[in-house]
Amino acid sequence: MDAYIADIVIFLFFALPAASVIWFLASLIGFFVTRRQREEEPDRFKRWRRSLVASAIAAVVFVAIFVGILVMLVAAVAHM
Repeated sequence: MDAYIADIVIFLFFALPAASVIWFLASLIGFFVTRRQREEEPDRFKRWRRSLVASAIAAVVFVAIFVGILVMLVAAVAHM
């Protein structure tokens, strides 16, 4: 039972930062595509802009946590 929980935690440790970066890249591409059509479809542009901001915040948080934990692990191994 504990092995399954460890596998899930390890998967989420790598999957959440990767998924948030992929979401950010998709939002960035969608934002640039709809930026040209801003006058015709202002609601669509606003949705992509909100998605871009939310994905940027999520990507920064998850990647910072990921890098922080990896740095702490490397420091711990270096001090052994």
